[in-house]
Amino acid sequence: MLFAGRGDEPNGEYFEVPDLLTSINGRVYEIGDRIAAGGNGVVHKCTNAATGEDFAMKFQLDLRADRLQRFSRERDLLAELHHDHLIVYEDHGEAAGERVRRNRRQQAQIPFLVMALARATLADIMRTEHVPQEVYSSQFRGLAHALGVLHTKAVHRDIKPENILVIGDRWVLSDYGLCDLHDCPPEERITPDWMVVGPRFWMSPEANNRSVGRTDVINAASDVFQLASVFWLVVNRSHPTGVLERGDLGGPDPLFDPVFRALHYNPATRPIDGSAFAAQIESAILS
Repeated sequence: MLFAGRGDEPNGEYFEVPDLLTSINGRVYEIGDRIAAGGNGVVHKCTNAATGEDFAMKFQLDLRADRLQRFSRERDLLAELHHDHLIVYEDHGEAAGERVRRNRRQQAQIPFLVMALARATLADIMRTEHVPQEVYSSQFRGLAHALGVLHTKAVHRDIKPENILVIGDRWVLSDYGLCDLHDCPPEERITPDWMVVGPRFWMSPEANNRSVGRTDVINAASDVFQLASVFWLVVNRSHPTGVLERGDLGGPDPLFDPVFRALHYNPATRPIDGSAFAAQIESAILS
């Protein structure tokens, strides 16, 4: 049984799929426990029936045409990008199942992605563990470099603690569902320019400005703002709201300047993209 939303039971609608699913590459996966869910889909643990390896399988449950197109683009981007701090694509396919709504059943084709299995999200880690300086410094260097790789193809627009996964000893950037591709023709854009886009509490100023009717551009510098906000949370266990001063950063003093610039209201003052942010972080750490 597959269902969206954060509850433990379906809310009026769910999907039924076989316990064993075959991917486009002919691999067979056994579907396991539910791991996480949102408004558009759900993630389950799965196991490669031939090798016994465990993975995460993400199902797209919102089957409207624009959401399916967005999921397809996420799949292609996932397969194309490679970095130690980006989520790893493994496989994909479609599950032949049934949509159950008000006791009525309808045949449905449900696309899925197979990815590396995380042990936790950064949000989970923040609730249960203290992160040492040597860990968060190296992990955020890696995440900034990974963001630079992603910025060669797209703007992420949805960076938040829940979308940074912990896989082994690495923090990796995941969930490309809201990515804005650089080479997407205007007529194929899924998100209208006026729409508010981004994660609640982690949106850049220009993304927040859309809620008051402005049409500010959301770009790579907006992603830098989001990643810097998450960094501030990890270091201080607080959100970087308000006017920041050097003494507000509980971490190493040299990191204040690059993080402070990344959190500026004006995107032109921030590092232009993830690679520029990574260079500033490295310069601060190694100086």
